[in-house]
Amino acid sequence: MIKRLVGILLLSLFARASGTDCGKWFSSDCLADSDKRYDKGYTNDIKEQQSFWKQYEGYWINEFLQVNNPITGKDFTQPSFFNPKMPYTGIPYTLQRAFYNESIVGSRYYSNRVYIYPPADEIFCNQTIPEGFLNVIDNGQCGVNGYSEDAGIYGTSSYEKDGRIQFLRSTGRYGANANPNSNMTAVDELTFYFAGTIEPSGFVNVFTGTFLNNFTQISGTQSVFLQGLPNNPILNTQVFLMTKVTREEWLAAIEQEYESANVLPEDRIDVAGIQGCFSGDACLAEEEWCTADPECSSSPYQEPDGTLKAGPIVGIVLAGVVVVVALIVAYFDHKIRQLRKQARHDFARRVAQSVTLTPGSRQLSPEALAAEFKKIDQDKNGSISNEELWEFVSSGKLGEMTRPEFDALYAVMDADGNGTVDFLEFCAYMSLCKADFNEAKDRMSIRQVRASFVAPSEASRSSFAEQTAQRYSSRASMKVPSNIVEEDDKEEEDEQNEDQDIEEKGSARQE
Repeated sequence: MIKRLVGILLLSLFARASGTDCGKWFSSDCLADSDKRYDKGYTNDIKEQQSFWKQYEGYWINEFLQVNNPITGKDFTQPSFFNPKMPYTGIPYTLQRAFYNESIVGSRYYSNRVYIYPPADEIFCNQTIPEGFLNVIDNGQCGVNGYSEDAGIYGTSSYEKDGRIQFLRSTGRYGANANPNSNMTAVDELTFYFAGTIEPSGFVNVFTGTFLNNFTQISGTQSVFLQGLPNNPILNTQVFLMTKVTREEWLAAIEQEYESANVLPEDRIDVAGIQGCFSGDACLAEEEWCTADPECSSSPYQEPDGTLKAGPIVGIVLAGVVVVVALIVAYFDHKIRQLRKQARHDFARRVAQSVTLTPGSRQLSPEALAAEFKKIDQDKNGSISNEELWEFVSSGKLGEMTRPEFDALYAVMDADGNGTVDFLEFCAYMSLCKADFNEAKDRMSIRQVRASFVAPSEASRSSFAEQTAQRYSSRASMKVPSNIVEEDDKEEEDEQNEDQDIEEKGSARQE
């Protein structure tokens, strides 16, 4: 039983240690308590993570103040021939402004942009067009018509939950490219930066912006360079100024710019009637959103199982040991009580066999106790030794008392623990045996009464045999009619049978 209890305790400790919840009084702290990445309850809403984006969201007009190559000095706001195979290397129009619609919905970021280019000047249009290049894009005439194109960037909040926007894809002017390593981060309430790579082109953009004039303007710089070339040379740098406007002002400015640039109707983008992204089929499908959106994907930051603390483990083990020890003590205490009870019962029966009470009395008188004490005290030294008591309890008709029962009996009887039992200790113990003694005497009295009615004594049996013999001898000497003799013999035979039946029944009850 004890082994089973210890096994259950150890098994329960192992089970708790191998897969317990964190944050309990007995387990390690949860990572989520100090690291929001592990906190499932922490918001994935971009604007709630970083209030900067509340000010950034809205409609902006971007003025390109300077775009040039710091090495060659080439001004990228001026037209250059267009290579259809490398659409990012030149635009045959003047670059002046772009229109940004920045919106954030929960964990998703949408940036829809429109670039409107005024027509090139006469000097550019009169230049000889290199082979493989163009001086217009799509429709229109060089120097007469301007051009417009859309661009889009789409991203989500990150698993880092630090207010960062991670980009998934770009569209339109920026190309239908994946941006897995691009992100835009708010440094503080006024400043943000963007760093990313457009794949597969290898173009790298880095720009920073700062709020001005009570969040109504953003001043910033941008650098673009191409990976894979020696020393990763910078292709261009930009200086820009973004001004925040209302939606109505934004739409009106776009229409005015279309007219001023003389953009053909078929080359204009209907920004007012488009929902979502401007590039139509190039927008992200839900499956692509959910490759990174924390709201519909699984975070790599999963709370691990907790581990049991050393202190509680020690406490649990000690508590378990205390419980086991208490059970052991209770078990052996119960066994000792049983031994003492059985020993007291057997001893009372043995005394009941030995002691003689006065007629009509069920109580042990002082004289009877003294006589019984002297009977057990064989060496008559005034005390009962261990060996004397053992001989006494082993000499009756009780069956053999076990040694553990006897040891329990003697330990209780020897109250002062000096190794012998004096008369006072004997009397004190007999007072504890009163109920057992009375019960034993009652049982013995019942058996004696039954035996007196059922089993005839040896003297009565001899007397009955002699009487029967005399009757038969006298009957033989008398001369009586034969029918009377037969009847008398029959009566005597019936009496003998009855006596024999009584004797057999008596013997059976004694057995």
